[in-house]
Amino acid sequence: MRLDDLLATSNKMFSRQSSFKTLCQTLAEHFYPERADFTITRNIGNELADGLLDSYPILSRRDLGNGISSMLRDGPEWFEIDVAGDDPDYAGKEWLQSRSKALQRMFGHVSSGFTRATKQGDHDYVTFGQAVLSVEPNRNHNGILVRNWHLRDCAWEDDETGQVGPVHRKWAPSLYELKRTFGEHALHQSQVDKCRTEPMSTAKIRHIVMPSEMYGKGQFEQFGWVSLFVDMEREHIIQERGINYKYYIVPRFQTIAGAPYAYSPATVAALPNARALQAMTFTLMEAAERYARPPLTATAQVVRSDIDLGPDGITWIDKDYDQKTGRALEPLLQDRGGYPIGMDFREKVVDVLSSCFYLNRLSLPETTHEMTAFEVSERMKQYRRENLPLFAPIEKDYNGQLCEAAFGLAFNMNLLGSPHDVPNSLRERDIEWKFKSPLSSADEEKKVQQFQLNADMLATAVQMDPMVANDYDVRTAFRDAVEATGSSVKWLRDMEEVVQLDQVKAGAVKAQAQLEMQGTQAA
Repeated sequence: MRLDDLLATSNKMFSRQSSFKTLCQTLAEHFYPERADFTITRNIGNELADGLLDSYPILSRRDLGNGISSMLRDGPEWFEIDVAGDDPDYAGKEWLQSRSKALQRMFGHVSSGFTRATKQGDHDYVTFGQAVLSVEPNRNHNGILVRNWHLRDCAWEDDETGQVGPVHRKWAPSLYELKRTFGEHALHQSQVDKCRTEPMSTAKIRHIVMPSEMYGKGQFEQFGWVSLFVDMEREHIIQERGINYKYYIVPRFQTIAGAPYAYSPATVAALPNARALQAMTFTLMEAAERYARPPLTATAQVVRSDIDLGPDGITWIDKDYDQKTGRALEPLLQDRGGYPIGMDFREKVVDVLSSCFYLNRLSLPETTHEMTAFEVSERMKQYRRENLPLFAPIEKDYNGQLCEAAFGLAFNMNLLGSPHDVPNSLRERDIEWKFKSPLSSADEEKKVQQFQLNADMLATAVQMDPMVANDYDVRTAFRDAVEATGSSVKWLRDMEEVVQLDQVKAGAVKAQAQLEMQGTQAA
């Protein structure tokens, strides 16, 4: 693809994004004022929520945005790597578990920017229905770097499968940052000259990540993707390289067929109520002020000075006025009957907003009395049923894309060890992800509880009929229960080693029985 055709396509993608940015600006002004710069330019220090009277919509968005990380990335070990199909052998399980911990350590390192980027991405996701994050090598190429990007600066299209394909991003770095990132040799000569005198002046850069087959140049056929950094003012390619990992991930909340941009079901449902809440708050505040400081009625040609409403204020009245026809000054009393009705209606709007942002489902079921184990189990089942439709798609689409991109990058950089160290049972297998959360951990705990219950049942049954012990594969059940607790695979021996130990033990028992038999015969 020629550069001018590629840039023309990129500009069209951003032009089609204009109506989407208008919607995002409206949503941001009501729910996320810190991000309300899609169609306007904010200066540092500007008041952000100056057009709002009630903060409840902002607090609702904040609680749901914070809830994503607490529910789906709780603790240092919130995911594990798995493979599709049958379980791998012992060496495969040990490799997967060790690489899971290595990737988790990369995410947890302060230089990765993971916590900051996902925090920003969570709130973009909740408010606008999508977020854009990049996963790339850090500056020293000894770890990964995760960054969140403004939706205003990103445009993308769907591929033939409905997944996000090419992603284009606007970038305005300083010339100094540009030089430090790519080196002086990669820049246009005019940029190099300008950098010497004005290092903090900005450049207009376009970053494009697209499938290599779409780019159409033969030298990148062995790569899945092509990454291009282009100087838009000079139409100069700063960097052109092939990559085997998906540089950008775009998790999307709720999509509509035929539209590459998603929507947030929370803010779409909450926007009418947020507008109504602001209008109601203004009316109720005005009504309360009228009651606290009611308007005054004054008798004509009797009041001789300005009416002073301040503390210890004095208002002068004609000395000859005898007040037989009424007071010279008196408050105009208001009917307060409508104020409680307005407050009740406001509480109903607040309840609807809480429901729009799923806040009535985030907390665990309340317990009003001491419950039995059965009641606790049923409450947790209800909790999972209510929350899985919300968090299960987020877990697969958001966390799944993030982990897959990071794993692909780390594997290509040999940060997870040499590819030759991969056990044979894992080769040519598709990677899958298992996530640990309050929703899934309950299922794992259930396996442990079932094993304990089966053990009690088996002990009772064996007392009645010892042959019943042959009905139950104790070893398999025990190993599954141990793995369900999240214990290290190293705590369990390899099955080949277990078989050898069984043979040695069986031989020892047999030898002991023979010795006892010989002793009996000798006696």
